[in-house]
Amino acid sequence: MRDRKHNKFTGKKHSKRGMLACAVAAASIFALAYLVLSSFWQKGNGGAYLGGVGILAMLAALAALILAVGSLREEDSFRGFPLASILLSVLAAGAWIALYAVGFFLA
Repeated sequence: MRDRKHNKFTGKKHSKRGMLACAVAAASIFALAYLVLSSFWQKGNGGAYLGGVGILAMLAALAALILAVGSLREEDSFRGFPLASILLSVLAAGAWIALYAVGFFLA
């Protein structure tokens, strides 16, 4: 359907699951930054609390990745948020996995 100025209007909408996945992935990245800085300020003696929150944030990043892939398959929705959330969640999950792998192999 076109109007007089030749603009094309579609029935597409933004994916709510894509937006949720993007928010969860961004929260996981912020948690990573906060927990790394907090551990640095405590000279590596963060304790089990920081480790537990870190594991939950890593699982949240993996859940955001699964949610983002699912939102990419939605019909009649824009692809912006699902693609951004895939990028953010891969970045977050990769950073968490790398952090735990380095900690495992160096300790």
